[in-house]
Amino acid sequence: MSNARERYLQALDLFSAETRAAADRLGLPSACSEWSIADVVRHVTGVQAEYGGAVLLGRALGENGLTADHQSVTTGSSDWEAVEAWEQLATKLRRAAHDATEADFSSLSLAGLDMVMHAWDIRWGAVRVGLAANLEFPAGWLEWMEQYRERADEGSIRGPGIFQAAVEPPADATRSERFAAWSGRVPRVAYVPMPDHPATPSVASAPSAPTDAG
Repeated sequence: MSNARERYLQALDLFSAETRAAADRLGLPSACSEWSIADVVRHVTGVQAEYGGAVLLGRALGENGLTADHQSVTTGSSDWEAVEAWEQLATKLRRAAHDATEADFSSLSLAGLDMVMHAWDIRWGAVRVGLAANLEFPAGWLEWMEQYRERADEGSIRGPGIFQAAVEPPADATRSERFAAWSGRVPRVAYVPMPDHPATPSVASAPSAPTDAG
């Protein structure tokens, strides 16, 4: 099993890769209801500015437990500015990772999970219009995620800002699709008809916990 440092850095790279791949369709709906792809990027940037920033960049939490960076990156901005803000933060976090300890990264496991799940949500936007297949989670992350699922307290992880009610996956679902379904996501675009929500000008997303399912 990969260690916490490797998983967090892999999550950074995975989310960055999906964000770049979606650069020409930032206004499309994501797997998160009423969030465009750009809204997901804003959300993840805010979460990592808050949690990764506090641990890796030594930024003190301000009012409401948020860093100043979280508050700034989740305010109104163009979709391109949202991607640029993510790239700048991700670069700072990667550089700071060299001086961090394994214990530091252990405290960022849920923040890493947030990036991995939202990478899946961004890919879903491409799957929905026939441009890609579902994202398969990296092996090290998938092992960690399945262990997390086994020990999760269902009473505390379901609700607004966390995970929605679990969805029944298809019989031939992959391990990644089964975890996505457990987290409250429709595992396949064609599996359950999805109500259309038009791509609208992106607005700032409210901050939420790092296990947010969108």
